[in-house]
Parts: sequence; structure tokens; C-alpha cells
Amino acid sequence: MSRTLILGAGFGGLSTAATLRSALGADHEIVLVDRAELFSMGLRKLWELVGIDTIAAGSRSRDHLAVPDVRVIRGEITKVRPAERSADVDGETLSADHLVLALGAVSRPDLVPGLAENAHDVWSVAGVPAAAEALRAFDGGRIMILIAGAPYPCPPAPYECAFHLHEHLTARGVRGRSQIEIASIQPILMPNAGKEGSAWMAEHLERRGISARAGRTIERVEPGRVVFDDGPQDVDLLIAVPPHRAAPVLAEAGLTNDKGWVPVDGRTLLTGHEGVYAIGDSTHITLANGLPFPKAGVMSERQGAHVGASIAAAVAGGEEPPPFDGTGFCFIEMGEAEAARFSGRFFDEPAPTLTMDDPGPSHAEEKRAFESERLARWFR
Repeated sequence: MSRTLILGAGFGGLSTAATLRSALGADHEIVLVDRAELFSMGLRKLWELVGIDTIAAGSRSRDHLAVPDVRVIRGEITKVRPAERSADVDGETLSADHLVLALGAVSRPDLVPGLAENAHDVWSVAGVPAAAEALRAFDGGRIMILIAGAPYPCPPAPYECAFHLHEHLTARGVRGRSQIEIASIQPILMPNAGKEGSAWMAEHLERRGISARAGRTIERVEPGRVVFDDGPQDVDLLIAVPPHRAAPVLAEAGLTNDKGWVPVDGRTLLTGHEGVYAIGDSTHITLANGLPFPKAGVMSERQGAHVGASIAAAVAGGEEPPPFDGTGFCFIEMGEAEAARFSGRFFDEPAPTLTMDDPGPSHAEEKRAFESERLARWFR
């Protein structure tokens, strides 16, 4: 019996498992490992922050996969041996014919002095309750969304956060005595969307009175203020996008580059080790314009489907699927009932090609359907 070992049961891992099982019978063993019982989509963190919905309402137990004949192991991955296609999980060594690394990106606020102590990290599920409580207590002043590291999961999310805050504070009647601003270390607002996409975003922020400044250099964060290279700035509520890195266990395995990510072949998702793939937010793929491939759930899902098809072809002796094409899309929420849609061909040369659809309620409905369809597909 052949076996595929998938480390990480997020978008990428679930997609890989589902694709494999649809292509291969139960004589191919699929082992799916994750330390957490519950799966939820990142979109719910902002919904809970402003009171639209809860993370719990969109959470599903990985013990209840709708994908048949998958062995689910809940445990801590303590070692990865890519040359052997094996991993240690809570003291047990698991080996496989194919190894898929889908461990996502890890939030690292410790990489910016004072960030962990003085900012709310809503990129981590654990940080959302405290941020939501602080927002409920906020009665006016300056809110800053600080993009303190890049790349990070879901490039448009800080701007979605600003739109949601604007709508939330307006509904509470405190928007008139509040300032919302975005400060980013990135050279432009949305590097993956280029100058045109960044200008589009700046226009929609300006319409709502949200200020945004890119190219900031952060020295440290102190209680009630952010110290930039050009001076300190006071803030009453600080929401941060921390630096992110691949999981430490991947770095310890020698799989990461000097930027802290796992480099892969963008067309195959293979690492430098035979039979070892890496997908999703932990990976680094350099685009034609020198920027990294965006980290987003839909990208992880599509990469997982490609890797699942590749492994199935190798096991069954079938035809190798076409190379991963680097296309994807995302919905950018402009509030609870309105969203825009970005579509991208990220492997285009000399730079990615982006298409932007204007905001409207239909895209907001599509984003909710995106979640419900996948929860129904992957869980019972």
C-alpha cells in the first residue's frame, strides 16, 4: 500500500486529501496531521472583531471530515525529515511515499520590538477576543492598522479591516470623532496588485476618510505609540499585521531560505527533495516582477488540488497534470454587505495581470458562499 503524509489540515492540506481520495481508492493511504481540532477560515476573524459573526459559527472539527478513508492524526509535529519523507508526531515516526507540507505561516510579533506587548494581532485566532473587547470599549481617537511584516496571509485583509472598522464605528455613532489609518512597511499599498490596484485601493479608502501611508520604517512599538524612523505617532487602538514565517519545524529541517520561507518550483510545488511538496502560506515562489506569490486560502486550495493530482498520477501511472498556472482570485470586503473581486494571473510576464470588479452586494454573497461550499465539501 502506498501512502501520502500531509502535514497541516488547512486549505491546502484538505484540498490535497480531497483530490487524492477522489482519484485513488482506499488502497492508497492518506494520513492528515494537524495539532488543532477545529478548522475555520481567516475571514471570520474580522467578522468576529466587528460583531458580524463568530469564529465558532464557521468552525468544523477535523475529526468529522467528509473525505472518506483519511486517517486524521491530531498531534504536535516535532521533526520533519524531508530526505526520508517522514515526520515525528507526538513521538511516533510516520513515513510515506509522498510528503506534503501545508503548515501555513506562523505569526511572529516578537520580530518587532514591543509589538507583541502593545498591539492586537487579529491575524491570530487567539488575539481576536482581546481586540474585539478593546474595540467595544473604543469611544473615539486614533485607530492604526500597522502592517509590520510582509509577505503575510491574505494581502487585502488589512484594508478589509479598515473598511469594517469604518462601518462599525459609523453604526455606533463614533466615526466622527475617530481617525482610521493604515501604516505599511510595504513600498505601495498592495504590491501584488501593482500600482493600478494600489491606486484603486487608495481611492476607496479615501472615500471613507481612511488615511494610508506606505513605505514606513518601524523602529519599535511602545504603549500608546508607534515609533517610526521619522518620529513617534500616538495611537489609541493598534491592530497589527505581524511579520510571519514558515513553521519552525520546517526551518529546523533545513527547508527554508534566508527569508524564512520554503522555496518551491512554482509549476510543480516540489521542494528540492524527491516526492516532497510544499504548498500554501509557508512557501516562497518568486514572480516575474520579483515579488512573492500571494499567500491566500484560495491559492493554497488550488495548489493542494494540483499536488493531489500530481501524486495520484504518480501512484496510478497516469498522465501528469498541467503545471500549476498561478491563477487565483479574492473577494475584498468593503463592509458587511459589499465586496469587490480581484482576479489574477500571477505567473504572467513581465508582471502579474490583475482584473478588478467593482464592489457590490453580489460579491459579498459570493464570499459567504465560498465559505459554506467548502465547509460542506470537506466536513460532515
